[in-house]
Amino acid sequence: MAYISLYRKWRPSTFEEVIGQKYVTQTLANSLRTGNYSHAYLFAGPRGTGKTSTARILAKALNCVEGPTPTPCNRCTACRSISEGTSVDVIEIDAASNRGIDDIRDLRERIIFSPAAARMKVYILDEAHMLTLQAFNALLKMLEEPPSHVVFVLATTEPHKMPPTILSRCQRFDFRSVPVTLLVEHLARIAADEGVTAGESALRLIARRARGSARDALVIFEQVISYGDGSVDEGAVAGFLGLIEDETLIELGESLAAGNAAGAIRTVERAYEEGRDLAQFAREMQEHFRKVFLLQFSELNPEDLEVDEGTFEGLRKQAKSFTSTRVVHFIQSLRETAKEMQNTSSPRLLLEEVLAVMACSELDTSPQALAVRIESLEAELERLIRRGSDAGAGAIKEKEAFDEEETQDFEIEEAAGPPPAVSAGAPIDLATVRKSWPKVKDRVKEKKITTHAFLLEGKPREVGEGEIVISFPPGRSFHRGELEKEDHKRILEQALEEVLGIELKVRSVLEEEPSQPVDEAGGGEPKERERSRPNPVSAAEPAVEPEVKKTPAHHDSGKVKMVKDIFGAEMIEEIKLKE
Repeated sequence: MAYISLYRKWRPSTFEEVIGQKYVTQTLANSLRTGNYSHAYLFAGPRGTGKTSTARILAKALNCVEGPTPTPCNRCTACRSISEGTSVDVIEIDAASNRGIDDIRDLRERIIFSPAAARMKVYILDEAHMLTLQAFNALLKMLEEPPSHVVFVLATTEPHKMPPTILSRCQRFDFRSVPVTLLVEHLARIAADEGVTAGESALRLIARRARGSARDALVIFEQVISYGDGSVDEGAVAGFLGLIEDETLIELGESLAAGNAAGAIRTVERAYEEGRDLAQFAREMQEHFRKVFLLQFSELNPEDLEVDEGTFEGLRKQAKSFTSTRVVHFIQSLRETAKEMQNTSSPRLLLEEVLAVMACSELDTSPQALAVRIESLEAELERLIRRGSDAGAGAIKEKEAFDEEETQDFEIEEAAGPPPAVSAGAPIDLATVRKSWPKVKDRVKEKKITTHAFLLEGKPREVGEGEIVISFPPGRSFHRGELEKEDHKRILEQALEEVLGIELKVRSVLEEEPSQPVDEAGGGEPKERERSRPNPVSAAEPAVEPEVKKTPAHHDSGKVKMVKDIFGAEMIEEIKLKE
């Protein structure tokens, strides 16, 4: 007897044998049981999910000697001839090669004849979306008024290409990709029947590579059986398909979590020496971190992620090791890397570079990496505060002392003169704001620690017309720019309102940058109003260097070192103030 491929040998012959399409098969079986079946069906879905097989089962159910029945016997002449593809009353047409109007006209002339041996004529049009527009128009008339002895089944992988007029005249059934778990069970049953030794992890790799197609899974399984000489193990499958084992991905994730760039690069080196596709390696890593990301937000089990228990525990451990922001950054980096690797002559170097950056965040200077580092800093500070550890308490006390000293180091000799002019209805002045400034900073710190960090370098400079001007010393443009961002500005404005009881809009300037004059209630030209108002420098910090009564801290002091550690900064220039 001639050899029959596994996907043909194990083609389902009843609705119960179709895997992963319960909603389709149960609906068809119930309609056959009650006799309420349609004259035209549209089966849509990915390749290898059972569309044509289900159409054949439907044809057998309609023509079985015991039918119409939801359970064809597969023993009668009609059932056997349909299964073998020899029935003259069940016609399968490849619409990709018979797509013209002449083919459909010929079909229209033949459907008027009664079945030769069966109860019903069944026409199965595979890849129906390939028909031309003229052919669809000719088919439309047949679908509107078909003979009572004809049933049409249109199968397609691209239903969006079908005309709406055709779709509206068919009962549509959407076939879904078969879940990995069901594919593994199906392959295990076939392996047992064929006398093949196959491990679950190996079958899972095959099912994952099939991407929901039962036919593709059987084709790959048959190839691996031949490769392994009757046995199938995970290493053989991974090597044959060029896949990465789950253990390798878990090991790689652990190296990244530990900041071990060398270990991550060694993993790539092993894959390269084994001849693996490095672009596929990057895609597998992307899928791995997708599962890690899902575990950070959902209570899932191994079946949900389609992995075994050992891999699931490794994923859970890594979900706790990485922040969600960092995982998202990993996924984005790997997605872009997989694309770039298609157009580079050195894919290995590109992947090694990306893994080194992923392992050592200080190598990454992108805005996304900065956000990850800030989030990590926030999480660490919150953890220390919650635990109330000695180290955390000491760091917080030192930080508070640093905050207070920043507000007291420079004693400004205020020039004699009238107080700053504010609008007539203003209920608060600059002196009040300065007195309450430590409370404002404490309130900001409670809301968001990073906003508080950016605010440390700033001091209130002017108040008026519902606005407060915060000045930053030269060389602090980064802090000023961050405080100008909407989220940080909103937090500071909320803190000001809570402490001072008044709404104030925040504007940040550098000390060498002259502030805009506060508009007075009166009219007149701007220059005249500027001459008539008191000089704001008299009540704010002067534009020139202040007279300092304390010696500023040197660059190697503990306070400056702490700031450098917190923000990952480095000393650019040391500015000595006047004694």
